[in-house]
Amino acid sequence: MASSTAVKQKGKGISRPTKSIASDFDDKPLWNHVKVLQFLLMEVETECGLISGHGVAICKEITHEVCATMKIENEEAEKKKTDAQLNARKKADYVSLPEGLDLSQLKKRKSSNGGALEKSFNICNRNIADKLAARMFYASGLLFNLATSPYYKKYSEFLAVNSLPGYVPPTFNRLRTTLLAQEKAHINRKLQPIKDTWKRKGLSICSDGWSDIKRRPLINIMGASSGGPIFLKSINSSGIIKDGEYIAKLFIKAIEDVDAENVVQVITDNAGNMKLAGSIVEQTFSHIFWTPCVIHCLNLALKSMCQPSEKSTHFKNCEWILKLIGQVSSLKNFVVNYDMALAIFQKYSELSLLKVAETRFASHIIMTSRIHRVKSSLEKMVMDDEWKNYKGDKVIEAKAREIKSLVMDDEWWDTIEYLLRCTEPIVSMLRSVDLDCPKLYLIYDMWDTMIEKVKVIVFEHEGKDLITGQSNFFATIQGILVARWNKSNTPLHCMSHSLVPKYYHESWLKGESNGLRRLAPNEDIEISQNRLKCFQRYFKDSNDLKKASLEYGEFCCGNGYFGEPHVIDAMGYEEPLSWWANHGVNAPLLQNLAYKLLSHTASLSCCERNWSTFSLIHSIKRNKLATSRAEDLVFIHYNLRLLSRRKEKYTSGPSKYWDLGGDYFNIDESINDLVELSIDEPQLEGVFFEEEVQDLQEVDIEEIEEDDL
Repeated sequence: MASSTAVKQKGKGISRPTKSIASDFDDKPLWNHVKVLQFLLMEVETECGLISGHGVAICKEITHEVCATMKIENEEAEKKKTDAQLNARKKADYVSLPEGLDLSQLKKRKSSNGGALEKSFNICNRNIADKLAARMFYASGLLFNLATSPYYKKYSEFLAVNSLPGYVPPTFNRLRTTLLAQEKAHINRKLQPIKDTWKRKGLSICSDGWSDIKRRPLINIMGASSGGPIFLKSINSSGIIKDGEYIAKLFIKAIEDVDAENVVQVITDNAGNMKLAGSIVEQTFSHIFWTPCVIHCLNLALKSMCQPSEKSTHFKNCEWILKLIGQVSSLKNFVVNYDMALAIFQKYSELSLLKVAETRFASHIIMTSRIHRVKSSLEKMVMDDEWKNYKGDKVIEAKAREIKSLVMDDEWWDTIEYLLRCTEPIVSMLRSVDLDCPKLYLIYDMWDTMIEKVKVIVFEHEGKDLITGQSNFFATIQGILVARWNKSNTPLHCMSHSLVPKYYHESWLKGESNGLRRLAPNEDIEISQNRLKCFQRYFKDSNDLKKASLEYGEFCCGNGYFGEPHVIDAMGYEEPLSWWANHGVNAPLLQNLAYKLLSHTASLSCCERNWSTFSLIHSIKRNKLATSRAEDLVFIHYNLRLLSRRKEKYTSGPSKYWDLGGDYFNIDESINDLVELSIDEPQLEGVFFEEEVQDLQEVDIEEIEEDDL
């Protein structure tokens, strides 16, 4: 130590360095025993006798006791420093690896930083963990879409954050027994807030049939409400005649399980046994209505247009559609079934040709629409040199010439465009009602509006006047649509239509630009008759019936409070349910009725989407499952997705639409799950086809049989 530095016992007026000088040496307790003129830690340690040599003599004024005390203090400080460094390394093991960090770049920097970054992020173990996870996917045939599941991420994050020495994942038996039961109970607790809304806003029982991998006929029952659909139960009807009486018993049991007072309607397809079951339910519970699925009705209308029977009255006027659909199907089949044609097509098209099952909703229109979307690619395909020079079977060569003739025919494309324009209002309505949201009160108006839009398109194409003109083709289409409406219309459609405030507002009544004024619900004979039927079934007490009729009169005439300017103004823009909540207090019976009827769906969308879920659970790999256990799996699987979709993260972030990517393992191609997408395939296609998808996608949908009403 320099001669200008003195070392004394602690507490005898000797000061430690100021903060500005010694802030870097807080872990060096020897500074508590020195006064610094020129400081050098090595010299302090040498003069205090803690280390020897370095050309510095030990201070003679320091006793052995003082030296021993300082040595202990110094060793304790060094130990604390070492422990702190170890703790820092342990914490670094739990730090997430930054997104986009290039591991190859880390390896290149290893020599310069001594591997500190790699040690800090524990990269080696992370790589091993990634490989083990990937191996699990490959060996078990797990769908790659599982990697986007928020539940998969939560499980991984929990293991990363919590130290669980000796942790063993749940065993086969625990997964299928104890944990399955616990998760079902957990889901029931999560669904309770939705069930609590049933008393005020009501519930729709939705049901459809299906056969599992063992060919067992299963009847699926869902509960749909304003809170969303809930899977209730599945019944194995093997060996049982599924007539109307049997199905009615199942419906009645399901209705009683959820409390009959909560149920507004039972929605099924249009089959005869379902119609009979619905009538039995209506006789048992007078306030519950049977409602045919509007999507099935619209799909059958499209089928009548696109595939008319030769014996039908509308065959002559729809024959050109049948011919066009046949040509479109022939073109598609030729391209996808012959390697040469497919290879040339793939050179020019970023879109694949979907082979949609014939039983698919609006299947023919979807296929025709896709052909129209790839028009440019098809034209380039038939003009390609390889197409011109193709030599092979004479039948194939003749077919290739026929395809080229079609593709290069402008009039043929004009006909396709006309068909798509004519059916666009129908497909648009299909798309609108194919959702798990309240649409019941809109069906009556949507059906009328759809027919009017078809009329405008046809009359403009034929150059006819909308008021005085006549069109045989439109008369045929109108006849098909009206016939389907008459088979699907129920008093519930008219009653819910009558409760929509907008339909009494001048902005809606004055009609479209054609100058035709619309009728208010109380001015329409059909609506008024069906509304009275509903009143009589809802209000068994004569006094309540009179009161409800008086309330409706005040409402539709704009008397009393309903005649206030701000109330009338709100009719034109406010959502129906919100309007009744704000202004319906003076008509309590109608208000309570509005809460229930304005909160319900009109289709079996929730059931149709559930079949892909049931297909997953009853796959070949799981076909030894008992139906009861499979039912629990579907209950958990479907309702977890329902709960997930209610969160904001479902529509944004890395888990965006995580459950729409398909439920099947496929190593080579993406799966366009048309069961989930329904007819919104063009709108949501980008979610799945982030890269070019050139492989043919085939979707199998359950068969929809012609109704026998």
